[in-house]
Amino acid sequence: MVNNLWKNILEREFIFEKECYKTCNSFCCRWEHEDFPRFFIPKGGTLFYLPEEYNYIKSNAMLSDGNISQLSINLYDNKKVSIYYTACNDDRNCNIKFTRTLYCRIYPFFPVFNMEGELLDLKYISIYDITSDIIGLKTPCYVKNKKEVYLKLWQKDKELLNILKNPYLLFHFMVADILYNNYCETLKESGLLSYRKEEFWVKWERLYLKKRLINKEKATKDINELYKKFCNKYNDRFSL
Repeated sequence: MVNNLWKNILEREFIFEKECYKTCNSFCCRWEHEDFPRFFIPKGGTLFYLPEEYNYIKSNAMLSDGNISQLSINLYDNKKVSIYYTACNDDRNCNIKFTRTLYCRIYPFFPVFNMEGELLDLKYISIYDITSDIIGLKTPCYVKNKKEVYLKLWQKDKELLNILKNPYLLFHFMVADILYNNYCETLKESGLLSYRKEEFWVKWERLYLKKRLINKEKATKDINELYKKFCNKYNDRFSL
């Protein structure tokens, strides 16, 4: 069941603009912009994996080179919600020298669902895109401007939506929405929005590295509540 899910996902494109990287100097991997300072944070591309996805790709010898890191939030019954990540080993031109993850296939958006699996919206998936949108910074990624096109496409494509509404994926997309909203709220409360351009990004990076741009206590509480709802609603069809 799990293998079939990921095989199906990794054979599909969800958001795809052929060779779009040629129009923006691979902005989604380079994160180079005239208003960005010289970050301490490495700006190269990052691959993100959900745990099931990582295990499937690894077991099928499709894993890119590189050390895998993990971010986790503990849940109430000794479970945890995690995401794995590693540096992309491509040449920043998306020449498919690795297995493109679900993150790559849905960039620059992630779907926002409710508990019933109804598609409500698409939101930016990258923290750079989210932040740029909040401060009104125009970036060279034209795909970001096609949100309504893809929203309508997804709403019409029932087969595609049914894949993404698998309880395991649905839960993680809803976790992404919790973190998205948490980050937006925390950023707006931080006082950073009173700064402009390079000064903003310098101060932003300091808070980011100190892990102060997410209210972890609130995020943990909200994710735990979501986890309980999923366990009650989906029973043996859902597990982490």
